[in-house]
Amino acid sequence: MQEYLNIQIELRRLVNDEVYELHARVCKSLSSPVRLRILDLLRDGERTEKDMLPLTGVSQPNLSLHLKYLRENGVLERRQKGTLVYYRVAHPEIFEAIDIFRRILAKKLAKEQRLARRVVRW
Repeated sequence: MQEYLNIQIELRRLVNDEVYELHARVCKSLSSPVRLRILDLLRDGERTEKDMLPLTGVSQPNLSLHLKYLRENGVLERRQKGTLVYYRVAHPEIFEAIDIFRRILAKKLAKEQRLARRVVRW
């Protein structure tokens, strides 16, 4: 019985490790300003790489690398229609996560501004 419990504990640990790894990869997908800009561009629906290129401010090879990274980490999906490749967000819930981070950042910035005003008054 103890051996069975030890195996179950080890299986849970392995599953948790895999979940942590996946979680970290998705979070890393959100750690680039370019990738965040790409995701913002896709909030209203799918777009082609050609559509996104002038709006991102990066070179075409750089945009392609970021799109590939997002796709490989399960954040984006793509479909091809003729010669065009359309990208879309795989899980719209990703926008909820981004919005939560932005609310946290807004609070942090507001707090820093209040602190800065106090320092200026001295």
